[in-house]
Amino acid sequence: MPDTEIPPKGPAAPPSGRSPAARPRRDTRGTAARIRTAARRLFVEKGYEATSMDAVAAAAPVSKRTLYQHFPGKAELFGAVIDEAWSHLTRSPLLPQDTSGDPRAVLRAYVGRLAEHWDRPDVIPLLRLVIAEAPRFPELSQAYFAAGKEPAVKGLSAYLGALAAAGWLKPGRDPQLAAAQFLGAIKEPLFWPRVLGVPAAFDAAEAVERAIDAVLGPA
Repeated sequence: MPDTEIPPKGPAAPPSGRSPAARPRRDTRGTAARIRTAARRLFVEKGYEATSMDAVAAAAPVSKRTLYQHFPGKAELFGAVIDEAWSHLTRSPLLPQDTSGDPRAVLRAYVGRLAEHWDRPDVIPLLRLVIAEAPRFPELSQAYFAAGKEPAVKGLSAYLGALAAAGWLKPGRDPQLAAAQFLGAIKEPLFWPRVLGVPAAFDAAEAVERAIDAVLGPA
């Protein structure tokens, strides 16, 4: 059965008649980070359905009231875990804002950053979890898409749009479709074998160059 725990009632009114809004809660002790770490471990080890908010509170360890103050439900907690797993990739500029550099070198470096992301110990296990449990819990795939995949595609689309405006792409080429096709040409030979736990069948450097060729034309 899905986690159906009822969040505890909110904290009592603060003394001296001050409203909660007058004293915004600050995570000065790193409590939210500790909760996310505990939740990520439990999600990966036990799965989404089998991980209860009680178990997260015990593993953090925090009170249930503290847990729900930071994360109102399990779906929000899972979204925060996904967001953190992608944050090093989505919250730092992966691509330049202009087209002054060599586009081929820029795209090679971009793929290098993607590969570093795939190497992180929590990324592929969390994706496997999403694939396994999303049919019963569609909020998992929604969280994964919103926190990771969508920002990554948008960033690449923006860069390819700038290249198109500068004449690097073929006239009429849709930058968003080009971004999706580029990522597909990279992930099919290099990423999905990792997810499935099988050896890659293609040379990584060759696969990257052919993907770049498909976007920019042969060097």
